[in-house]
Amino acid sequence: MIPNGALLAAAALLLPWKLGTVFAPPGGGFIAPAIAAAGVLLAWRLRSPRLMLMLVLLLVSERAWMMTWAAHAYLHEPAIRAALAVLLPLNVAVLLLVDDACVDWEAFAWWGGLIGVQAAVMAVILGTDEASVLSSLSRPLIPQLLPGSRVPQLAALLFLVCGGALFLAFLITRKPRESGLFWSLGACFLAISAGNPRLAAGYFAVAALIVGASVIETAYLVGYHDELTGLPARRAFNQAVAALDGEYAVAMLDIDHFKRFNDAFGHDAGDQVLRLVASKMMDVGGDGKAFRYGGEEFAIVFRRATAEEALEHAEILRRLIAETNFVVRGLDRSRRSRAERRYRHRPRKLRRQRFDTRVTVSIGVAEPAGPGTPVEDVIQAADNALYRAKERGRNRVEMHASRRSRAVVERVT
Repeated sequence: MIPNGALLAAAALLLPWKLGTVFAPPGGGFIAPAIAAAGVLLAWRLRSPRLMLMLVLLLVSERAWMMTWAAHAYLHEPAIRAALAVLLPLNVAVLLLVDDACVDWEAFAWWGGLIGVQAAVMAVILGTDEASVLSSLSRPLIPQLLPGSRVPQLAALLFLVCGGALFLAFLITRKPRESGLFWSLGACFLAISAGNPRLAAGYFAVAALIVGASVIETAYLVGYHDELTGLPARRAFNQAVAALDGEYAVAMLDIDHFKRFNDAFGHDAGDQVLRLVASKMMDVGGDGKAFRYGGEEFAIVFRRATAEEALEHAEILRRLIAETNFVVRGLDRSRRSRAERRYRHRPRKLRRQRFDTRVTVSIGVAEPAGPGTPVEDVIQAADNALYRAKERGRNRVEMHASRRSRAVVERVT
């Protein structure tokens, strides 16, 4: 929330003072659409439909709002502005219903049709006496409340409700797209309340910039963050080890019999185990940093530590995981074969059950054999030590022998 909030705060302070001159017509009026259009292309490339639709909404709203400043060309201009101020938060609220997990063309069609209907209705009544029917939207809900405000009370209420829903969504998901929508809505409110077109264009540009930044941050999280476990992902690990030099150690960790666990309790229960193991790894000592390497395999990088030192911390982690009682909440699964479960005429209703079980891990530790040892060789050595731990009974830590450690050190349950 902090970067986007800081950007909006800076805009609120600087735009009225100096930077608003950048958005002076005629050239400045195209800055906000240019930012929004670039953001739409980026969001489309990164498959983020909610942010892409938000940018389209900003683009349409900015153009419609700028048109109202040519008041001499339209009748009932205040009523039209009130309608636009009310429609903007309503459309943002509709975006909360859009599934951001995939690009759904049906949802695009519905949302695009909704925007098209609104634009068509506004185009029909724009500049005619029929626009007077919109004047009721600008009437105060509570007389004498915030007199002189440029934002109708109904629109302000909708901004408040929609902003609260976006903030609640951010607290639940902790994802940058909800943060971007929340702060861009705040920038839109400032644009609606601006006293001149230059400031309004500036705030709409800031709103588009905030959403664009959220698109970039979302792309970063997708590439460098594992959503299931909360750990940095494989790409982040590759970058971290690329910068290693001097004294360091790498540990590779694998959950024992994970496939068997999935077959017995289901993939949802397997995901719970991955999250629980990852939560223990976050607190590994020795200044170690944990990563999700892939599947049920994890990695830990110990900077400025020898393999012997890393092994001690890995052993503490192994014992902590082995001694933890995992309560897995899953479905009561039949022990019949998958084919039998699929073709049985009267399938048994699944019931929620609790399983108390324990999970163990095997860990391999390695360090550079000497100055200039490629980091890929260290990772391979740690992986070899991991497989040796698997072969020797699992639930153990093994260290790869190097020039500095002449013998293999074992820690057995």
